[in-house]
Amino acid sequence: MEIIFGIVVLGLVCVVAYFAYQQRQKRIAAMAALASQLGLQFSEGQDHGHDDRFAQFAIFRSGTRRIAYNTMSGSIAIGPFTQSVVLGDFKYTVESGSGKNRRRVTKRFSYVLVSMPHSDVPELLLRGENFFDRIGNFFGFDDIDFESSEFSRRFHVSSSHKRFAWDLIDPRMMDFLMTEDSPVVDMEGGWMCLADARVWSTETFSERLDFAGRFLDHWPDHVVRGLNEGRYKESD
Repeated sequence: MEIIFGIVVLGLVCVVAYFAYQQRQKRIAAMAALASQLGLQFSEGQDHGHDDRFAQFAIFRSGTRRIAYNTMSGSIAIGPFTQSVVLGDFKYTVESGSGKNRRRVTKRFSYVLVSMPHSDVPELLLRGENFFDRIGNFFGFDDIDFESSEFSRRFHVSSSHKRFAWDLIDPRMMDFLMTEDSPVVDMEGGWMCLADARVWSTETFSERLDFAGRFLDHWPDHVVRGLNEGRYKESD
C-alpha cells in the first residue's frame, strides 16, 4: 500500500509539474508575440542583475533571490515621446521563521519601466493601494495633501519636492487619474515604474504602456518649462 500511495503521489506531482510547465510555455509565447508586435527584444531567461540596475525602486529590492524574466526591452513611442522601455515579470523570495519552521514564499509581479523624457525629475510616488507599504519603505517622504479632498482620500502622493507634486497633479491630471485604473506610479532616477502586486496578462502590459503615454501627455506645460529651467532642482 505504501508503494501504491507513493506512486499515486508521484503521479500527481508529475501532472501538476506538467501543467505548470505548459502554462509557463504559453506565457513565454504570449510575451514573445507581444514583444514582436511592439518592436522590442524579448528574453525569457533569468536576469539576476535587474535589481541592481534599477535599485532605486523598492519593488526590485525586496526579499532575496530577486530575478527578472520574460523581459521585453527597446525603444517605442510613449505618447508624444520615443522612450526606452523595459517590461516583464519579476520574482523574489520572502523567508520567515527559522530552523525546521523556516518558510519560503515566492512573490511574483509584472512591471513597466519607461525612461523619463525630461531631465532632473524629482522623485514622486503615486499609489491608490498599499503595495509599497507591504514590500517596504520607498524613500520616506510624507503624504502630500491636495485641494481635492476626494483625490487625497483615494491617492497617496509622496515626493522629494512638494511644489513639483502640486504643479504636476493639477485639476486636469486629477481628473485623468480619477477616471483611470491607475497602477502604482514611481518616478526615480530618470525612470518611471508602473507596477502592482499582480502578474499581468499581455493585454494589461499594453494598457499600462498606453497609460504611461497618456500620463506623460497630461503633464502641464509650466511643469515641463520648470524642469527645463531647473526650477525643481533645489529642495522646496
